[in-house]
Parts: sequence; structure tokens; C-alpha cells
Amino acid sequence: MLPNGVSLLLSENNLLNWQPAFFLFPGRERSPQGHSATFTFLQTSETMGVKGMKTLVAESDTLEDVGFKDRAIIIDGPNLYYSLYFNSEPKLDQQHGGDYSAFRGLVLRFFSSLESCNITPLVVLDGGAEPVKNKTVGNRLKDKLQKAKRISESRAGEWDNILPPLVKDVFIQVLQELQVEIQQCFGEADLTAVLRANERKCPVLSNDSDFYIFDVQEGFLSIDGFQWESVAQEAIPARRYRISQFCRCFNVDEKHMPVFAALSGNDYSQLEKEDIKKLIRRYPETQRPGGSSTGRQRAILRFLGDFRGKTPEKAVTGALQLVGRSKQEDFKLFLNSAQQYALKEPPRPNLPQWVVQEIQRGRLTSFVTSVVSQKSMTLTPLVEDFSQPSSYNASLRIRQFFYGLLLGTDPCTEYDREGAEEMRPKQVTPVLAGVTPEELQKLELEQLNEAPEVLRRTVMYEALGCSGLDIEHIPDQLKLTLCVTRFWFWYQNSQQSPSEGFNMSCLQALVLGFLQGNTDGGGAVWSSPGAVAARRPLQAGAAHAFSRWLTCLRQSLHLNQLLRFPLPEPQCYRLYCGPWLHQLQNQLLTDANAFGESMERLQDGKRELLDRAMTVIQSAGQEVDQELAMGRGQSRGGASPGAGPIQGRGSAGRQIKHRRLVSTSGSSLIRATPSPQGGTPEGLRSPYRKSPYRGAFFHSHQSSFPTRRTGPGDDGRETQKKKN
Repeated sequence: MLPNGVSLLLSENNLLNWQPAFFLFPGRERSPQGHSATFTFLQTSETMGVKGMKTLVAESDTLEDVGFKDRAIIIDGPNLYYSLYFNSEPKLDQQHGGDYSAFRGLVLRFFSSLESCNITPLVVLDGGAEPVKNKTVGNRLKDKLQKAKRISESRAGEWDNILPPLVKDVFIQVLQELQVEIQQCFGEADLTAVLRANERKCPVLSNDSDFYIFDVQEGFLSIDGFQWESVAQEAIPARRYRISQFCRCFNVDEKHMPVFAALSGNDYSQLEKEDIKKLIRRYPETQRPGGSSTGRQRAILRFLGDFRGKTPEKAVTGALQLVGRSKQEDFKLFLNSAQQYALKEPPRPNLPQWVVQEIQRGRLTSFVTSVVSQKSMTLTPLVEDFSQPSSYNASLRIRQFFYGLLLGTDPCTEYDREGAEEMRPKQVTPVLAGVTPEELQKLELEQLNEAPEVLRRTVMYEALGCSGLDIEHIPDQLKLTLCVTRFWFWYQNSQQSPSEGFNMSCLQALVLGFLQGNTDGGGAVWSSPGAVAARRPLQAGAAHAFSRWLTCLRQSLHLNQLLRFPLPEPQCYRLYCGPWLHQLQNQLLTDANAFGESMERLQDGKRELLDRAMTVIQSAGQEVDQELAMGRGQSRGGASPGAGPIQGRGSAGRQIKHRRLVSTSGSSLIRATPSPQGGTPEGLRSPYRKSPYRGAFFHSHQSSFPTRRTGPGDDGRETQKKKN
């Protein structure tokens, strides 16, 4: 169900039986007057697809204005969540780790708009880049690293965007909440999106210019022109592209469009500047009024016009001969680039059937594919303190257990930043769980889904260094969250740079955020006190500490998915609102009385939950130090480089000295520094309030929590845990 009782009809039969129902606006070049979009899309996920194609299509005047309703639609998921996050008004936070509650509100509004027009979506998600695109991916990673650094130094330009780390996870969780159909791929999503669109006789929605090249029978709708916030006559104004209309305009064969993409420049190939100059001299164009930035594309199209009725191979050969290229490897490069647009089902990786199904349904991270098939993991740059080692070091141990379940003892290559300028590979040694040989056999990937739940939970606890921890009285929504936070707090205290008081202020801010997100409606507050944090220069230490926590949470979510949810999966949007947390942490650090004074303002139930949460997190004493530092897990071949205080068996991690304190309830706590307990300091509003798109899930900390089902029979849908 959608919020406020609005439902989406999403059965497979409905998707397959929709009849075409474009509502045309006759005599209009744009959407109807009075219904212009109030939400403007300007930026997409990456510089992707075919160079200059979007501008060329706009100049060609071949787009058709339509009112879209009563149909299925295939949505390029990554393009949608990038576009929603980067182009919201007001702009969503990127500097402080993200504002996931506000992002969720946008996603709900988008799909509510589709529902109001009787549009049935299938969201297709990327599974990662193919090896052939590694050079392209590497260039994009370096570009992201530079953008993240500029954002962290508060000198980002208008076009500098970094997607916060939990956006994809929150997006998938919202789709599951709404029961929107998902298909997650094993490579890039574009080919699968086209195949599903042609099967269901519906268009594709994306901003990726590769869809101008694919033969999508019912056309391509760009997100930029999809005015979902301006519904008119129960239809969404949109602009539809058809490859047949474009090819008629430029007098080329549709089958030559992949050759055009390969020559013009896509993610796989492009002609050099000198080659293009030769083409332009051979196929000059009459001067266009006002000039044009698409001269190279137009020259290639005029060239292809001479090859109408001939094969793509002859067109490639003719182009290369014209620019003076005769090497066989050049022919293979450009022909292979053109063949990327062939409509055939992409190959499946060699994975157990249960893993394939879970990935496709979005219930298992797509990182599994690249780890198993390429033995590699790319760690996307974060906004952090670039004078310190990567924040991903904090979650290394969690990833080592992840790799151990997937690769056994084979090392995995991680691509992470080294210093402030470069992304470099590092070999990481997996860690196997410290269980019996018989239990290890049950944890092999082929049969991991059938392993006993208690064994899977044991592995999860061991990875997080919390074996034997009692969390039975913690609400389901916070079980994994508090285990992760306890692990992060141990790591944070093991580092030399932050002070104990600073670490405690970060911890207090996080826990207060958990309470706010899980006791109120969880909706976004657009003008929260977090806006103050957004106007202040970023505090590098806080950014680094919270980035460490975010990596620990995300890696734990993925390990928990691989282990088939031995702990309930939390709703991520309830856990973190970056600007608000940064502002709160600064106040807690500078005002010694802030945390204690707010204790009196908490209701008894919240106070009790806060006390229990702090007890769990701060119980990471010397016995936990020993478990993490000595590594109960079985690490083959020694510790991995850069592991810090968390290494393989036999390594000597640094011991942290703790003082034992007594909580307000009289229970024993192990703390890095004494601190009174309480709630949000005076003057700071919660970033969470009742969402206009969904009723309040939580009336108190004892309310029922939506969680994932666990165990081999899990169908991935949320269930409601009833009160006792």
C-alpha cells in the first residue's frame, strides 16, 4: 500500500496487459500552458552514454509531446535516484552524509504520482560495470574523488555532486515498502531495461543517452522531460523519443545507430579529434544559425547516410578507412562497441540459484556479483577528512567476513583512495568464521541459505565483535543498528586522533538520532536546524567519524543480506539525517550540560530505551577489544594490508582503556568517557516528523517495527511484528 491508503496495482498480469494510452496534446510544442513542471531535472548519475546525443536530439525537433498514463513503464533505477537526489528543491544534503528521510519523501511522491495516473512501474537496477568498461569506470572514480574532496573543503561548484552512501539502499527499501516490482541486473541495467520494455510494449524512463541508440519499440522518455509533479488530465506531461523518427530526420538506417554511437563516442570507444576533423572536412555542413555544438555528430550521420542498405560492418570499415585507420584491432574495437547495443539477454554469472534470485529481486546487494566474478570491490569516494586514511578502513573487518563467505580463502582486490588524489588497488585477505569445520561447510555459498539461523547469526555477531551480547530487549529496528554502532565506537576509540569527548559527542548524537527517527513519523523537515550546519564550514573530524559509521552500517547491511537476515534489517531513512546530526554533535561537544539537561525532558519510555542503547554500545570493553583485535575469525595468509587495529589471527591490536560507570538505571556501563544521559538539547528540532506520505509507524519505542522476514523462507517483504 502507498501512504494514506493509496494502492498500486503491480501484478505481473497487469504489467503485461496494459494497452497503449498516450494522451497527445495536439498543436503543442511543449506541455500545456499552466502545467509547466515545478521540479526540474538537470543532472544524472554520471557522464554516461553517447556524447552530444541529448543536444543533437533536442536540436532535431523530433521529440513528441505526450500525456503518459494507463501504461506500464520501465524505469532506469540508478538514473531516477540520482536525478531525484541531485535535483530536488531545496537541494538535499551531500556534505554531511545525506538526508535520507527527505529523499524517501521524494521517492514516495514520485511513485504516488505514477499511481495517480494509473502507471505501473518496473524498476531496473544496475549490478555493476562490465570489465570492458573498467577504464571508463576508473576515470569516473577519479572524478568522484576530486568532487568529494571539493565538497569536503566547502568549495564545491554547482555541478559537483556526490551521492551519499545509503541512497541506493534507501531507494530499494522504499520500493519494497511500496511493493514496486524490481529487477536488479548482473551488469548495467540499460540492456535489460530495453528487453523488458519491448516484452511489455512500453517505454523506458531514463536520462542515459544510450537509450537514444537502442531499438525501444514504444520509445524513450527522458527524466528531464518527465513532469511528474505537474499531472494534467490524470496524465504526466512527457517528451517521447522514437529512433524511427530520428533516423528519418537524418536519413540513416536504424541498424547503423550503434555504429554512430561507437564513432561519436560512448563508454567503449570514440574517434580521436583529428579523425573527426577529417570526417567534417569530407562531410561539411551548411552553417547553422547560432552555430552548433554537435558538428562531429552531424558529420558522422552524413557519412552513415552514404551507407544506407549496407551492413554495420561495412560502415565501420568505411569510417576507419576514411580517417586512415587500417589496423585490425581498431576494427574490432569499434565493432565491439557497436555490438553492445545488440538486444540479447546478458549472461548470468556462475552463482548458486538462490543467490541469483535474491540479487534479481533486490534482496541481496549486487556487490556479490563483482566480488565473485572479478574478485574485486570498488569503494566509492566519500565526503570525509582527506588528511586521514580512508573511512572505509573502519569497516574492513566486516568486508573481510563478506569476502570469506563469497571467496573462501582467495584474496579480494579493493579499490579505495590512497591519500587525497588517487584510487589504488589493495589486496584484502578474507576472514572465515571461527566455527567448527562442519559448521564452515554449512556456510559455503552453495548452501548458505539453508544454514541454521543461529549459525548465521553467530557469524554476524562475530564480524561485529559482539558475540554473547544480549540485545533481546532492544526493538528489532535497532538491533543491527546498535551492534554496528558499538563496533564503530570501538574503532573510533582505537584511533589516536579523536579525543574521548569528541567520540562521545558523536555517539550521543547518533543515538539521539536513532530515537528521533524511530519514535516520530520519520518524515523530512525541510527547514530543520540542520540547515545551520549546512551553512557552516564542514567540521572535518565529525565528517570523518560519521562517514566511518555510514560505511560500517552499509557493509553490515550487505553482510546481513548475504547471511539471509539473521538480524532484522533496519529502515535506513530513520537512522541518519546528516545536517541535523552535525549540528547536534557540535552542540553536545561545546556544551557539557546539553546531554544531561535534556534527560529530564525525555519520557520514561524513551529514557529507558536510550539507557539500554548506551549500555549496549558502550559495553565494548577490554574483552571486546580482544575479540576484535585478535580476530576470532580464521584469516588465511595473514592480515590484510591497511587493516589498522582489526587484523587476522595472531595480530596485536591496540587495547583501549575504559572506565566502568553506572547508568541511570543502575546497570554497569563501560565507557570511554563519563557523560550524563538525556535527549535532544534545547533549541534543536528533530529532523523527523510525521510524514505527509505515510502514517506514523512508531508511537513509542514499544510500537511495532516493520522488519524483514528472516530465514530460508524469506520472501523479502516487510512484515509487521505485533506487540506482545
